[in-house]
Amino acid sequence: MHQKSAMFGLVALVVAAGAFAQAPVAPAVPLLQAVSPDMYTKLPIEQRQFYVAGVLDSDRVFFQQNKPMFVACLSGITIAQVTDIVDRGMRTLEPMLRSSMPIAVHNAILTDCNRRGFQVS
Repeated sequence: MHQKSAMFGLVALVVAAGAFAQAPVAPAVPLLQAVSPDMYTKLPIEQRQFYVAGVLDSDRVFFQQNKPMFVACLSGITIAQVTDIVDRGMRTLEPMLRSSMPIAVHNAILTDCNRRGFQVS
């Protein structure tokens, strides 16, 4: 049952990614993003907070293995504080860890949680 749910989630993620892609998938063509890392830094704070909240919602659905750690790590933290974590983390993440905004948001939060002693169980 768990494997069936994981497969359904993976299929849904692939379908969703294809539905939102603005260009045909090709190895030589970079994925056009609705919000790129460069664009994100130029957004007003309210839009960055809204974006981070949306990525967190998706992250909790598609990456169940991180959910317990994020629940513990982010307990009592506002979306404004999480956005601040992402904003600070964007400056220090390796290029590969911030290749797209959803990946950058995930990795900035993961890095901060790990730094503060929270680990994936």
